[in-house]
Amino acid sequence: MKLINEHLYVVKEKFPEQVERIEKLFKLDEDFRCLCADYILCLRYMEKFKKESFEKKISISEYSDISADLENELSSFIFKA
Repeated sequence: MKLINEHLYVVKEKFPEQVERIEKLFKLDEDFRCLCADYILCLRYMEKFKKESFEKKISISEYSDISADLENELSSFIFKA
């Protein structure tokens, strides 16, 4: 029941002017219920990928900074007179 409520809530939030139609379709049409479930799944994956992408960007930035620091240290060793 929780999933049904979540699906309905998200779809009704997306199309607030069509709440009655959405409720009717959800009650009567299996294909519409499946479409709603697919939509929720798609939204979840998008959020997951956004989060992973953000985390990777942070990691890349951190490693880029570390790389620059290490290059400076290498330079100090290499060009030390």
